[in-house]
Amino acid sequence: MYDLTTLRSEFPVLSEVIYLDNAATTQTPIQSVEAICDFFYEYAGNYGRGTHRLARETTRACEESREILASFFGAYPEQMIWTGNTTGAINLVAQGLTWKRGDEILCSALEHHSNLLPWVALKTKGVKVSIIPQENGYINPDDVSDLVTGKTRMVAVTQMTNVTGTVQPIDEIADIIHDAGGVIMVDGAQSVGHMPVDISKMDYLAIAGHKGLLGPQGIGALFADDPESLVCSQYGGGTVTRVSHTEIILRKPPARFEPGTPNIPGIIGLGPAIRLVEELGVDEIYNHEEELGVLLYDELKEIEGVTVFTPHATPVISFGAEGMHPDLLGQKLDEMAAICVRSGMHCAEPLTRTYCDQGTVRASVACYTTQEEVLTLADTLRDLLETRDPTTELYFVPEPDPWEQKSRCP
Repeated sequence: MYDLTTLRSEFPVLSEVIYLDNAATTQTPIQSVEAICDFFYEYAGNYGRGTHRLARETTRACEESREILASFFGAYPEQMIWTGNTTGAINLVAQGLTWKRGDEILCSALEHHSNLLPWVALKTKGVKVSIIPQENGYINPDDVSDLVTGKTRMVAVTQMTNVTGTVQPIDEIADIIHDAGGVIMVDGAQSVGHMPVDISKMDYLAIAGHKGLLGPQGIGALFADDPESLVCSQYGGGTVTRVSHTEIILRKPPARFEPGTPNIPGIIGLGPAIRLVEELGVDEIYNHEEELGVLLYDELKEIEGVTVFTPHATPVISFGAEGMHPDLLGQKLDEMAAICVRSGMHCAEPLTRTYCDQGTVRASVACYTTQEEVLTLADTLRDLLETRDPTTELYFVPEPDPWEQKSRCP
């Protein structure tokens, strides 16, 4: 097992808070931040543009990170396309495949909005979207088989849900859709870096840089087994080899899918973060997080008034407390013990509402989480429920969302 004390020194904020919101974003290690600072201080240029020394060094550093990412999965660099996040990766596939009226997509009932909305939006093109049912946080491959027809082009499914942390049988689902002549799109936001991920049966995998890979926010990638299966949906500088007023000649993948100036600091910072994950070992990370998930699950199940929605111990556990709005519960945990958890719908509203119409509280661990932090969460929750005044804290009205304009959105 790796040395937690040494590891935690890479994340200074962990000395200030108990951070259990890792399913939203993990913390970024010092070595990754230093690589970003080196870029700005020593050689900041634009990627792939110019022959001067700063541009050359920037391009070299970005391509080195691409090679590190590809090596992490045992893939080729040209199969890794930079995006802003997993959302961008999934949309790249949704917009990059050629759809025709009558095509069908199977999407599971477990999905984050990022792996649901891009497919639902295709209904305007006459594409049918069918939902694979879930039970206790899992989808059954038999249900996939029952829904597949001769018109099914794709199955879109998460590998690990962001609400309950349950892991889906990706290989079995892939076999089913491949036998039917379709492809599989896997949302790897919660799985990559937290558990071993085998891409051998995946056609597309959406990758988040800022979660299990410990990288900065704003950088992600799409693994495409065959990048030539996608057509360009966005055009701009860096995607072409020749342009006239009547014709463009596109570059080979992945460049043709990366228009404009990318998130260069994010790309450069991702490389050292992945190196740290490799140094720790994904198997070791998985074992550590699974042990903490068991501890947290067992502790929460013993607290009177707490309902655990996650079906069994996982590194991502959703729960609620009787009579308390999840946002209020999350706020109180922060105030009492500087515990950072997520509350609400987790950008997976259809799934979360099956557990609680107000949302849930979610605690999620990472490679740097300790047993003491997990136990502190449980102890603080006990204290909170024993001392709270239900007459004043039963209801909680969140601050209004300034972007919500119901009058314009029927």
